[in-house]
Amino acid sequence: MRKWVYIALLAVLLAVGAVICAVRWQAWFVIPAEPHWTGDTLQEVFHTPDADNDSIATILVLGDIHSRLTRTDYDTLAARVPDADLVMQAGDWMERGQEYYRQLLLREWTNSALNGLPVIACPGNHEYTKGAHKSLSAAWNETFLHPANGPVGVPGASYWLDIPQMRIIAIDTNPLSHVVYLTRTLTWLREAMYSAGDRAVVVIMHHPVLSAAKGRVNPAIYGTFHHALSQADLVIAGHDHLYARRTPFVMLNTAGRIKKQKKRLHSEVCDSVPVYGVLTNSQLTIRRMSDGVAIDSIYVKHD
Repeated sequence: MRKWVYIALLAVLLAVGAVICAVRWQAWFVIPAEPHWTGDTLQEVFHTPDADNDSIATILVLGDIHSRLTRTDYDTLAARVPDADLVMQAGDWMERGQEYYRQLLLREWTNSALNGLPVIACPGNHEYTKGAHKSLSAAWNETFLHPANGPVGVPGASYWLDIPQMRIIAIDTNPLSHVVYLTRTLTWLREAMYSAGDRAVVVIMHHPVLSAAKGRVNPAIYGTFHHALSQADLVIAGHDHLYARRTPFVMLNTAGRIKKQKKRLHSEVCDSVPVYGVLTNSQLTIRRMSDGVAIDSIYVKHD
């Protein structure tokens, strides 16, 4: 009798496993059909701003997107921020850097009203390949152009560029699990901040220095950059899929999956609703993605 009980339990477990596999098959194994695209290369679509362009005054700031925004979403953003001169994005724009998601981004973006705006993009962990030797995917490198003035000997895509009254520094936090890369990047960051002169310093990075979610603080990022970046005028990050800020540190989530808020840490404001930002020379306004209503306003102090 006991033998038949074991057989019945095994059959039930196999049946449950088969159902789970059937439900998850698409997510695990099936890649959607490639979107049809016959347009120009991405290098002609996404470009960094001209340092001599003195007309840049308003920046649309986006957080984690994970290939979830459609042309309609971009058109809505363009209508809400009609005077945007530049787009700044804090990583994980594409989903795991596959060619499919690059083509999907291209199709949705280039058919939207935001097409043609310069872009300052910062790589997230999803723009990196998985495996023992992680590296920035070819899809990201083929999509976004950036100046080649990053820290010497450090892989990835860290760089800085100047626009009127502001220096924007992008820190690729993904290679920084190696101590030597941390120290070289910190030295480069300090020099980039010091040489900014009278410009306000705005830093964009994917992994945040401070996190509003329990267990999400990266000790290496915090220990290395907290003091130096506390001297910046504004530091924008993503990764945690929520909105939180403790000036000058701000975290944005624009369209990624929402993580359940566990505990408010190091944060003056915390919200799980996807948001975007509108940055001018002296103010960052945070608005909800769903209705465009402003929920927070941050004064960007520059001495």
